[in-house]
Amino acid sequence: MFLRLLYLLMVRLPGWLTLLSRGGTDRALPAALARPLPTRLRLHRIVTPGTLLSSHRRLLGLGHQIGEGTIRRIRTAAGHGPAPRQTSPTWRQFLTSQAAGILACDFLHVDTVFLKRLYVLFAMEIETRRVHLLGLTSSPTGAWTTQQARNLLMNLGEHTGH
Repeated sequence: MFLRLLYLLMVRLPGWLTLLSRGGTDRALPAALARPLPTRLRLHRIVTPGTLLSSHRRLLGLGHQIGEGTIRRIRTAAGHGPAPRQTSPTWRQFLTSQAAGILACDFLHVDTVFLKRLYVLFAMEIETRRVHLLGLTSSPTGAWTTQQARNLLMNLGEHTGH
């Protein structure tokens, strides 16, 4: 139990220190959003990030619900006819028809017992949901990632018989 606690502490401590060092950057956006608010609210720090975002939406007039009739009247007043009917396939139909040629790729990271972070690059074929492990490295670079993608495409070409 003690070893597990010590391991978790050693793994998490660098992440916490990183978060503490980024404090000034993380506050830049809320500070910019707080500028148009009344001074009394900014001085007492009673404004939460949610309050900042909601007041920012109100200032810009965002978040209003508009009915279809209102949209129709606005388009008619502007000299536009009804919106064209959609004849193209839906997003789901498009993905289903193209699934054989779509790959999804991503990185994940694993922290080892020796406090080393390893990055895993993997890809998934959308149609078959087959996952391909492309590579494992401690420092992924653009060149390394490009080479792993080339290797995957060569392997997929061999499996399809092209």
